[in-house]
Amino acid sequence: MRTVRELRLAGLIAYLAALIAGILGSGLVHLALGRRGAFGWDGLNFFGLLEGISFLLIFTISLWVFKRAVRVTTTTLLSAGLFVPTSAKALSRPIPVLDGLGTDSLETQLAVIREGGVPIGVIGLEDSLVPWEEAPVVGSDVAANDLSVMFRKYPVVIVADGNTIHGAIRREAYFKYLGA
Repeated sequence: MRTVRELRLAGLIAYLAALIAGILGSGLVHLALGRRGAFGWDGLNFFGLLEGISFLLIFTISLWVFKRAVRVTTTTLLSAGLFVPTSAKALSRPIPVLDGLGTDSLETQLAVIREGGVPIGVIGLEDSLVPWEEAPVVGSDVAANDLSVMFRKYPVVIVADGNTIHGAIRREAYFKYLGA
């Protein structure tokens, strides 16, 4: 899973690559037409329009190709990485954290169980305690858009960094975030 920082960098690189491809393509058209085009620089003429249209086509096609290659959202790509998807921590909501297995854990539908401040498992995902190593846990800086795979198997994804539990993202909230 990719972090928000990685998505921001991928969006910036893809945008700049498409921009360079568009400029180079329109520059080649400019040279091929005998340097007669002057789109926006010295009046408007037919050759200048051809240069402008070639830039738009090459830039747009390059954006589409690079978007598919680096798998970033459209807003991240078009903003050159300024707008990024929400982090998992921002989308998560508090989850009960219980110290040890006790009678309160039987009444809780979903909770993280700790022993000595270290998470050992999650109750409420399956019929029994799911060990922490097998639970659907992601870091707080993971991009929320990359969590789809986790929600195919589990109804909840736990957001934690080391022994710090930030919260959980429920499947319904995730799909609401995606607009589905």
